Amino acid sequence: MVYTIRKILCPTDFSVYSKNALEHAVTLAQQQEAEITVLHVDEFDVSPLGIFDLDDEVIRQYRDLKTRLLKEKMEMFAGEAIPENIRFETRISPGRAYKTIVEEAEANNFDLIVIARRGTTNLSDHLVGSTAERVVRLARCPVLSIRGTNRPSVRGLRYILCPTDFSPSANAALSYAISMADKYNSKLFIQHISEIAGESDVQSLERKAPKLSDISQKAKDIEIEFIYDRDIEPNNSIIRFAEDREIDLIVMSTHGQKGLRRVFIGNNTAEVVRKAGCPVLTVTHPIHKVVFSKLATRGEEYTIGSS
Repeated sequence: MVYTIRKILCPTDFSVYSKNALEHAVTLAQQQEAEITVLHVDEFDVSPLGIFDLDDEVIRQYRDLKTRLLKEKMEMFAGEAIPENIRFETRISPGRAYKTIVEEAEANNFDLIVIARRGTTNLSDHLVGSTAERVVRLARCPVLSIRGTNRPSVRGLRYILCPTDFSPSANAALSYAISMADKYNSKLFIQHISEIAGESDVQSLERKAPKLSDISQKAKDIEIEFIYDRDIEPNNSIIRFAEDREIDLIVMSTHGQKGLRRVFIGNNTAEVVRKAGCPVLTVTHPIHKVVFSKLATRGEEYTIGSS
């Protein structure tokens, strides 16, 4: 599989964090010759004020004024961040933010969503905004989540980390990691973390590791190193390794061996998305896509990483 990015969806709430996410989207668009859609979701209709049947004329005037202000803000926001040589469009849509983002990505076949993990609510660095949580959890296409205000690395993607538990879902993420490593001439670290009471014999684990040539023919063309570790909480080892090796991108599946027992996203993925300093590309296994698309449009409420 070759992961080609042609259409990028970048949601924004005009915060400094979403501006940073847009800068990452711009960097990818330049490298991959992709186009960007900058989307702002107006949640007035689902707000406490919006659900009441107030005076029609008052509501109309408010909507007209807000629409003009949003269009001006959107044009200024995108114009400042996106160079002239990149094709882009701006879009303002009503609705619930996470549902609208997921449905937009689905309806228009976006290859990637780039989203800030924090927004105007200015949450702690160790928390993820509710919109970003739900998009990571429900989107069928890959999602690149950006933490804080760290600008895109000027050195490019030198090092990519792909945690795996050798499950089919993890292998799906591994195919994306190999494709990205090949595209950017990166070194790829494939990390398997056993639980403390689990299997620790390296030779036995190596026999369980997937044959990379079966996942992608590109594997033979890139530098790959397997890392075996043990931890009671695997996400701790993932985050620590990423920091120690100055990893530029983590690629991981939203699911592991436990499948859908944990609602929509595994605990390890949730914690890595919350805490990793570098961007995290989350990938959904194809087998889950039909389930995800149905639940995304029903407005189901779940908590990230809950069981």
